Amino acid sequence: MDKHVEVAAVGLTDAVLLYNAAGFRTFVVRSAAEADKVVFRLSGEKCKVILLEEDLYAVMPETLKKYKTAPFPIIMPVPMSSLTKGIGLQKIRENVEKAIGINIF
Repeated sequence: MDKHVEVAAVGLTDAVLLYNAAGFRTFVVRSAAEADKVVFRLSGEKCKVILLEEDLYAVMPETLKKYKTAPFPIIMPVPMSSLTKGIGLQKIRENVEKAIGINIF
């Protein structure tokens, strides 16, 4: 890659390209293995935030575990289709509970 990437979005479909409008660098991948390589490369480039399509997030637990304790990149699951699995909302609930010590949802 030719430039420093602060924020990126990784997904399985062209829907991820919508994040270009918000200034994100976008990556369309064909598999979780390819997404893992992209996340690894972005991490090496000191990317701060990576939005990862929920379908990928659900099948990449080893990758997520690798970066869980690191301050960066922050890897967030986001729905990129009309059918959501609720993974993103669940992660928000977990993080709020961890931060304040109580589940408010």
